[in-house]
Amino acid sequence: MFTLTDEEKKSLKEIAKLSLYEAVLHDRRLTVDPSKLPQKFLEHLGAFVTLNKNERLRGCIGRFEPDQPLYEVIIDMAISASRYDNRFTPVSPDELTSIEIEISVLTPRVRVNSVDDVIVGKHGIYIVYEGRSGTYLPQVATDMGWSKEEFVRSCCVEKAGIAPEHCKDAELYVYEAIVF
Repeated sequence: MFTLTDEEKKSLKEIAKLSLYEAVLHDRRLTVDPSKLPQKFLEHLGAFVTLNKNERLRGCIGRFEPDQPLYEVIIDMAISASRYDNRFTPVSPDELTSIEIEISVLTPRVRVNSVDDVIVGKHGIYIVYEGRSGTYLPQVATDMGWSKEEFVRSCCVEKAGIAPEHCKDAELYVYEAIVF
């Protein structure tokens, strides 16, 4: 299973912070030399970047699909959280020193055989059936007080729009979120 050391977490937070400053102060995307990064940062993983100001949400954007190296996802999501979260106005230069950054790295998805393989509170789920898909982060089941069956059924029906009778035929994947 994918893990990050404390030093790697610190480095990813620094990339997010530099991205935030570069975007807000200079209206440009941070450039990073991938040859100087740990191999883990080059893996294709999804991630969320959450910005908080005075312990209140100031922006949060993420990408589930692992279609870029992790460090690039962090750069893009830091920019997006600061500028394109439509719940908030863009972050201004005078706010930068008040912003705290939280990152959630999504581990690679692993296909499981049944709902029995899902561990509530540990696993996020991703469901696919005939071109439809949906996902829930690990904390959704615990926040809602759901059993693993309720968790999977809700994701299948409510998020993916799959008819209840086809949920048992859908592909089921689990992943974890490393939050720091």
